[in-house]
Amino acid sequence: MGNRMQDKIIIVTGAASGLGKATMELMVAEGGTVVAADVNADPGAAIAAAAGAEFVQTDVADSAAVDRLVSGVVERYGRLDVMVNNAGVFGGSPLIDAPNEEVDRMVGVNILGAFYGTRAAGRVMAAQGSGAIVNTASNGGSLPTEGMAFYSGSKAAVIGMSKACAIELAPKGVRVNTLSPGTMLSGMVPPDPEFIKVLHGIQPIGYAADPAQMATGILYLASDEADYVTGHDLVVDGGATAGRTAIKGAK
Repeated sequence: MGNRMQDKIIIVTGAASGLGKATMELMVAEGGTVVAADVNADPGAAIAAAAGAEFVQTDVADSAAVDRLVSGVVERYGRLDVMVNNAGVFGGSPLIDAPNEEVDRMVGVNILGAFYGTRAAGRVMAAQGSGAIVNTASNGGSLPTEGMAFYSGSKAAVIGMSKACAIELAPKGVRVNTLSPGTMLSGMVPPDPEFIKVLHGIQPIGYAADPAQMATGILYLASDEADYVTGHDLVVDGGATAGRTAIKGAK
């Protein structure tokens, strides 16, 4: 790999699986010093150790825990260069039947988790005059799916919040962007061959992505190569939001 993260201090949340794990591994491979955070302590610590990263158990829905994560990194390393607020939960309950517990958890993790991480990192980065924040949203934030009203809403909120933060932090030398992944074969997808076959079939590009393909988008947004990119939502979804494919049999 390269050295695009050489000498950079990086936090990745939700790092125990899926896109977070792939992002952590890529950042380490690119020379970064990575602190991985996840609510799941045992798998998170083992996965981080295997990748060459430090691990801190963190529930991103807890603002105090996020503040401790960020302040601890700054105390140990003297600064924070990149904050990847990736932790998220997925849910697909129909609107009428959606339980409050599911909605509350999505607010806490998907929306407030991204906000708490952006706020804590933004304070540090604004004071040091530099930094990059990347928040994981979803193409569902701009292309909602039936039966997933609040999940789509939570990701739309992340995109809007991040754009507003980008405007506020730009004069202080801090960039804020979002990555909106499409369908990927992560821990959120049931290991059912027939279901996975369907997922492959509905992607214009012909297959559902591996999380590592999405991680490259986060790497770009976090890197100095994107030093003039802020307030942007980078969609990496194999063409899913580009438009509809042809209807077979239509004239």
